[in-house]
Amino acid sequence: MALDAAERMFAKDGYGCATMRDIATAAEMSISGLYHYLPSKQRALALVCERAFSALVESLARALAASPVPRAQLLAFVHGHIDFVIRQPNAYRVLLHSMDALAGTERIAVQKLRRLYFERAVGLVATLQEAQPSPISPRVATAALFGMMNWLPMWYHGRDESDATHLAHVMVLLFLRGVVPSQALSETVS
Repeated sequence: MALDAAERMFAKDGYGCATMRDIATAAEMSISGLYHYLPSKQRALALVCERAFSALVESLARALAASPVPRAQLLAFVHGHIDFVIRQPNAYRVLLHSMDALAGTERIAVQKLRRLYFERAVGLVATLQEAQPSPISPRVATAALFGMMNWLPMWYHGRDESDATHLAHVMVLLFLRGVVPSQALSETVS
C-alpha cells in the first residue's frame, strides 16, 4: 500500500516534487508509519523501479519460455511490454521520468535489472537474426524496438487492455518488415 502510494505520487508529481508527507497522505498513513515501511524517498523510488523492472524481466522470461519459435517469442515479449505499459502506467512513468534520480547502491541495483532486461531482449533479436541475417546490429535493432515501445505512453490514450495484442502485432510487423517493402528500401538507399 505504501509502495503503491509512492509510485502514484512519483508518477503524478515527479520524484523531485513528491514528498514523504504526500506519500503518507496518499497511503492514508501517518508519516511515522510510512517511515517504518519506506525509510526514505530514495529507497521508495528504488523499490518502485525494482518492482517494475522485475515484472518486465519476468514477463520476458515467460515470453522466451512460451515458444521455441523466435518470432513467437518476440511477439510475446512485445505484448508483455506493451501490456505492462497499459496496465501499469504509473510504474512505467516512474521508470521513464524518475529513475535517473537514484543514487549509490540503489542506482546500481536498478541499472543491473534494466541491463538484464535489455540484454535478454538483445539476445532474442540476435536469435531472430540468425534465421534471417541482417546488417543491423542486434543492439541497435533492440534499442529501436524499445524506442518504439517506450514512446507508447506519449500517444496511446486508450483504456482497453486488449489493445495490447493489436499494438504488439503492429509493432512486431513494423520491426520485422519496416514501413516500406525491402525492394523499395534497397532502391532508395542505394
